[in-house]
Amino acid sequence: MTDANVIEKKRKAPFKGRTVVIYALLVFFAIVALFPLYYLLITAFKSENEAELTTTLWPQTFELFENIKFVLNYEDYNVGRMFLNTMLVFVLKTAGTCVTCSLAAYGFAMYRFPGKKIIFFMLLATMMIPGELLGIPIYEFMVNTGLRDVAFIPLWIAAWFGTDVFVIFLFRQFFETVPKALIEAARIDGYNEFQIFFKIVLPLNKPVYVTVILLNFVGTYNDLYGPALYITDKSNYLMAQSINMFENLYQSGGSYTVVPWNYVSVATLIAMIPVVLLFSFMQKQFMESVSGVGIKG
Repeated sequence: MTDANVIEKKRKAPFKGRTVVIYALLVFFAIVALFPLYYLLITAFKSENEAELTTTLWPQTFELFENIKFVLNYEDYNVGRMFLNTMLVFVLKTAGTCVTCSLAAYGFAMYRFPGKKIIFFMLLATMMIPGELLGIPIYEFMVNTGLRDVAFIPLWIAAWFGTDVFVIFLFRQFFETVPKALIEAARIDGYNEFQIFFKIVLPLNKPVYVTVILLNFVGTYNDLYGPALYITDKSNYLMAQSINMFENLYQSGGSYTVVPWNYVSVATLIAMIPVVLLFSFMQKQFMESVSGVGIKG
């Protein structure tokens, strides 16, 4: 072996050791991240007594099919209707967010007007206000106007008034990358602003729309605060409430409540199926949209 080969071998040795350490850390953190999912899965196999009273990393009883049968046959658990209710809220909320927030972002990105930077700064400052702080006045308004139990209005109506400041900021970052010369050329050709927006700006920024749609889907699907506050009729429950339904299965109003974690785990796994399928089929589009946000944002 020549001296050059020896030197090259010694130079590469530290990098191999570093690679082993990096992969070991990645495996460790992956196990930590997946452990809750593993425990959720094995809890679905357990009997009610075992799930409530003991903590084991492997089920001593295997009653998965009995648990699934109990959940699916539960009187108030209509998973198909709850999923459709969730999708209805998601569609209405996402449509409103994409239309109003993108148009607001288009104005901030393409127009010059007095106080533009100050207005945009004040708009971003509202992100510091916790949403729960406005919960009481909004709730009183919905109750006093009789809109609380009407067509899920409290869960999606705000989206049609451009209230998602983060999404406005996200759209604006993308729209500012559109060449101004392209916009001016379209205006010279006789395009009005709506034609410019829908025929030029929107097609060039599809990744950000995919990102907003996915973020809205996850946010709507996981939201329990809004549905718990406004939805009282069990026939109008959303998917997040299906899990809460089994958490409160034996609630009697006392200080001590038994939670049937095996049924809760089964309901959680059933609720996860649409999300897993969505990301399985849209993984490519999602990764492209995320990478686009990273580059343009």
